[in-house]
Amino acid sequence: MAHSASTAYSELRRLNLLPLVWWGMAGSLFISLASWGAGAGYAVDSWLAPLHLDWLCYGHGQLLCQFLFWGGVLLLIGNWARLGRHLLTHHYEDNTRTVSALVLLSLIWMVPFLIANPILSRDVFSYLAQGSIQRSGASAYDVGPNVLNSPGHITPLYLDVSGDWRNTTTPYGPLHLGLMELIVFITQDHIHAGVFLVKLLCMLCMVGIIWASQDIAKSLKTSSLWALWCAGANPLMLLHLIGGMHNEALMVALMAIGLALVLRRKHVLGIAVITLGAAIKATAFIALPFVIWIWLAHIRQDGKTLQKATPQEQEDDSTVENTSESYGKIVGYFIATACGGAVLSIAIFAVLSLATGTGLGFIEALEGSGKVINWLTIPTVLAHFIHAMGANIDGPSFASALVGARHICSLIMGILIIPIWIHYRKTPLAALRGLALSFLVLCLFNSLAFPWYYSWILVFVGALALNRTSLRIIAALCSWNCFTVLPNGVIALYNYFWVIAAIVIGVIVYRYLGKEETTSSADLERHCLRTPHNFTS
Repeated sequence: MAHSASTAYSELRRLNLLPLVWWGMAGSLFISLASWGAGAGYAVDSWLAPLHLDWLCYGHGQLLCQFLFWGGVLLLIGNWARLGRHLLTHHYEDNTRTVSALVLLSLIWMVPFLIANPILSRDVFSYLAQGSIQRSGASAYDVGPNVLNSPGHITPLYLDVSGDWRNTTTPYGPLHLGLMELIVFITQDHIHAGVFLVKLLCMLCMVGIIWASQDIAKSLKTSSLWALWCAGANPLMLLHLIGGMHNEALMVALMAIGLALVLRRKHVLGIAVITLGAAIKATAFIALPFVIWIWLAHIRQDGKTLQKATPQEQEDDSTVENTSESYGKIVGYFIATACGGAVLSIAIFAVLSLATGTGLGFIEALEGSGKVINWLTIPTVLAHFIHAMGANIDGPSFASALVGARHICSLIMGILIIPIWIHYRKTPLAALRGLALSFLVLCLFNSLAFPWYYSWILVFVGALALNRTSLRIIAALCSWNCFTVLPNGVIALYNYFWVIAAIVIGVIVYRYLGKEETTSSADLERHCLRTPHNFTS
């Protein structure tokens, strides 16, 4: 392992990426240090007071931490954008040394978050509260963190939980509750230790995401470097999955690893792992219908009835379905894979529900997540628009408009996802593109969305042979999304001056990636080995 790290470090030096590595790491370190004054800190029992550092949490101390935090975010985004332009300029070959170099870069940027306070969200405290509820013998599907209090006594953990979720049941699956109960049992209700264990779990999941993203690209014969750039080195992923410690990290990691296994033709194992991801958060279930298409494509390939083609040819070739297999045989394969996958998923979910004693209460609890309102989703935008238009004519209240908009958009969401699933069925590459579009539809038309929801897409979108314009758009949107939540977890989307400033940053990143580095011919000869993809604008 030490030799591999040394080789990867030497490759970073050869590719002239070391300045990016250390400046990006400095950004992560600034964020982590600033988090203790500006982040989503502990309501009581912080270790800052005994060290006489509690002044960092208010007044000028907190303002200083906020400047340091956003300076670190800008450093991280800036060096991520520089890395992207470097890759666009040099078109490096996908070899073991180069991929290992980007893996090492991603890990180096990730390490400083180990010492960070929770940032951009207080969800980790909700997770620990849910584990405490389960450990007490109650069900987090029936009661919220308020049950942890006793007459005349409010527990510190309850105060740490965001006000939005103190009386709300959990919408998460049985594996999530089982893991949180285990962490609470290990730490014996020690909040700091519990947060640290969740942080370690999220970092381990990020390592899994890094492996899975480049392995998916390898199976699709696309660029592992762009897969790592979109997933492992992406500031949005680092800030929210590790800094914010969302259980999205575990769900996304399991889903991505499952997809990687399916692409390696380990279909049953892949479906099982994806189901584990769904047992964290039900969103991962959306991947399973697309896995059916990948499995069917492999069956046809094994039967030597599917033409062998490059990833781009597979997507564009409209004749790949004109095989010698009979219609009945194809239908038989479809029924067998769909039913087999469904039975396996149901069995795994049933075992987890029984093992953790949670049942299926999370299905009813999903409705509680709609209480949060922000305009990252189309229903909320529509509700604001309808309410504004009807304000002078005694129109519907915002609450009524929101309920109606959410119902309509839920219907639209179902109408869109089904045709996407049917259309993107020809090849594994097409299936994953369809999955990415389905997740995008879900993010846009769902009752609510948060910036970290886009990790569902980012974990594999870089492996989909995107053109230069698509990569620039992804970079701009990710950069903008890094500023939509304040370090203490408060949504910043209704501070319109702040939103405009974030949009300006996104535009700058988009334009920056439109230009290649000025490089001498000698540098190009040394670095540019071959162009694996045609990045056209």
